[in-house]
Amino acid sequence: MTESPHIVQLDEANFMQVVVEGSDTVPVLVDFWAEWCGPCKALSPVLEKLAVEYNGAFVLAMLDTEAHPGIAQQLGIRSLPTVKLFRNRQLVDEFMGALPEAELRTFLETHVGAAAPEAEEPEEAASVAEQALAMHEAGQTSEARALLQQAQAAEPDDAEVLLALGQVCVAEGDLDTAQSCLKALPEESRDGAQGKRLAGIVALARESGATEDLGALQTAHSANPDDAETRYKLAIASALAGDVQSGMDHLLVLVQTQPDYNDGAPRTKLLSLFDVLGDDPLVGKYRRKLFAMLH
Repeated sequence: MTESPHIVQLDEANFMQVVVEGSDTVPVLVDFWAEWCGPCKALSPVLEKLAVEYNGAFVLAMLDTEAHPGIAQQLGIRSLPTVKLFRNRQLVDEFMGALPEAELRTFLETHVGAAAPEAEEPEEAASVAEQALAMHEAGQTSEARALLQQAQAAEPDDAEVLLALGQVCVAEGDLDTAQSCLKALPEESRDGAQGKRLAGIVALARESGATEDLGALQTAHSANPDDAETRYKLAIASALAGDVQSGMDHLLVLVQTQPDYNDGAPRTKLLSLFDVLGDDPLVGKYRRKLFAMLH
């Protein structure tokens, strides 16, 4: 948490003083979060940055709902992140989800006013693409896609947004849209490392066909780690979800323990992932591992 007199960590002992009594003097914005919540990790730093920038025009109060579930239950918190604004001991507004910084500023300006002009230059906030990928990693893939599509509509040539949207579409199995994202990339981005990686992932997805749910495969693998078919499917699904290194780790295990599985498919797919990574330093590392196993 950012060190600031305008940012307070809440618990049962200080909630009444900070939020209820404190809102008599200044608006209090309460951020309900949890360590496991990906969108929370995208939203909280932006809120902290704004609290510093507003320099006391409001107090940001952070409540870890895992550490203090009683308060969250009393206030009816059912999804994370949830943000509530209190003024004069009353709830005056709230929102759920990781809003972009521009919308957060609009929310604050409505209830608090504009930030003081003499405030320090704020640190750069997480981009829309970074926020969306955090949501995707937290299991909110459809919400992440909607956020990226909105951003792409506003800035059609934003390479960071197009690359993130392509990755999310591959995870959803929408390869046509992912291919469209590749085509829409500026030429220098399409020929760059991230563009080539996305192109390789799309090609791998088309070659591999539909995959099972990543979470279900992880559960099945944990229950039976010696099952080659499950490990192989998990390797492909992990790579398609963007975790290429985990996919290569699973394939290396199969090359070592069951090299003849599916007519040598683990080695073939591992070589395909090398092509996906291109000049990434991981390629050299894993090529040496593969060579050591085969010789």
